[in-house]
Amino acid sequence: MSNGAPSFQEILEAANTEGSFALTALTGEDGLPIASAPATPTFDVETVAAMVTLVKDFIEQTRTRLGMDTVDEVSMVISDRSRLVCRYFYAAGHWFILVVIAPPDRTYRRLTTRAIRDLRATWESGA
Repeated sequence: MSNGAPSFQEILEAANTEGSFALTALTGEDGLPIASAPATPTFDVETVAAMVTLVKDFIEQTRTRLGMDTVDEVSMVISDRSRLVCRYFYAAGHWFILVVIAPPDRTYRRLTTRAIRDLRATWESGA
């Protein structure tokens, strides 16, 4: 990139590599994929993005009805003990969702926090 910031794709690929994630994707709050780094062809990024938006809408309705503060993460454990993680974050006036599919018994929070920080910096740099 011209400003020296890593691209969204590079940030997602780095998270995938370090975390051995099956998928890392960035979507807008509308569910449209912005960037993705599937490590396996098993996951259709557009389908995952659409499903994550449905989860976001459900969480938002639940949060509103229960009077809860903003939710920053939703995680689902799959039968093979892998985990679908949706991290919600705000950057430059927009909401985004970082999605990862983490392998069983693997930590993800530090890596997703770093990826969000880097994605936010890249977005705010005008990249």
